[in-house]
Amino acid sequence: MIDELSPPVAVVSCDGYDPDLVSEKIKTVIELLGGLDKYIRPGMQVLLKPNLLSAKEPSRAITTHPEIVAAVAREVRKLGAEVIVGDSPGGAKRGVQRVWDNTGMTEMAEREGIELVNFEASGVVKREVGDRTYFLAKPAMEADFIISLPKLKTHVLTLMTGAIKNIFGLIPGFRKANYHKEAPKPTDFAHIIVDILSLKKPNLTIMDAVLAMEGDGPSSGQPRWVNLILGSTDPVAMDTVAAEIIGLKPNKVPTTRLAAEAGLGIGWFEAIEMVGEKIDDIRIPDFKLTSNRKLELIPGFIVKLLDPYIWVRPAIESEECTLCNTCVDSCPTGAVFGNKGDVPKFNYKDCINCWCCHEMCPSKAVFVDQSWLASKFIR
Repeated sequence: MIDELSPPVAVVSCDGYDPDLVSEKIKTVIELLGGLDKYIRPGMQVLLKPNLLSAKEPSRAITTHPEIVAAVAREVRKLGAEVIVGDSPGGAKRGVQRVWDNTGMTEMAEREGIELVNFEASGVVKREVGDRTYFLAKPAMEADFIISLPKLKTHVLTLMTGAIKNIFGLIPGFRKANYHKEAPKPTDFAHIIVDILSLKKPNLTIMDAVLAMEGDGPSSGQPRWVNLILGSTDPVAMDTVAAEIIGLKPNKVPTTRLAAEAGLGIGWFEAIEMVGEKIDDIRIPDFKLTSNRKLELIPGFIVKLLDPYIWVRPAIESEECTLCNTCVDSCPTGAVFGNKGDVPKFNYKDCINCWCCHEMCPSKAVFVDQSWLASKFIR
């Protein structure tokens, strides 16, 4: 059974999203962790929380694949529990139903007979950590058991998004943009993520790392077949293992480092028990990380000295832009502006490099622009 003091991370190979294959592999992950029957009882309400960043098809590797959600739901229902699926999707302003439809969740939910819960319209519960107030989705706070279903992706702000970052979706609506505005720096923003994790830590996390995203994620990178499913009751340990797989030092990922320091899980790889696949068999030495990550290696005094000449910021490729104005709507400071029919522009004096525009752009038109000197440092 699962050791409460040192929960293992299960890693299982899975070579695609065939429903029967995914069901078999999810069962294996759960078995390696000791089974769900230790935690789930008949009549419990279990919330499945996927990553539904934007209204894109599963093949783009931006969102959790619906077959992962379906397979987990079936295992939970075997124990007589009620299953709901909920999230606060990106791009909710244009309609949550559009996100459900395009990500394949609508078809999956109808097939499986599962209720889809819109966090935007379900009420909130107020909680405080220190001097900061958070409003968390009521369905998540009232659920008897939460299973988080993140997607493994790179992230231009936090370097990687996985188990810990997926909890940010418990904040409904446009409050998420306010937190980006309050905490524009990676470490500051990571503190917010860790606060939310401390308020509602998922009971179990199962990561979709079958088709992951490399490059400048979480939405503008490239899909990459990793062919793995991870599971653990410790989201920090899971992200630590995931970072090792794709070639990131876990202590360089701010969400992982701060969550471990806060005592929310294990962030030291050598202290984690892996079951299933062996790390040496699944490392990906050529996994493409974010293009801006090496700037963090520049000593702080050099950055301050050369600050006007070393910059990395979002920009728009006009030929790729579809004029949808999603970047304008998602910018928490109003730094992106423009009229319908025109390619939006940036006021970089107001830009806080939160990368919301990059994260939410549906057409990969927002890219990571660098000064000449920054590009030399990165190389």
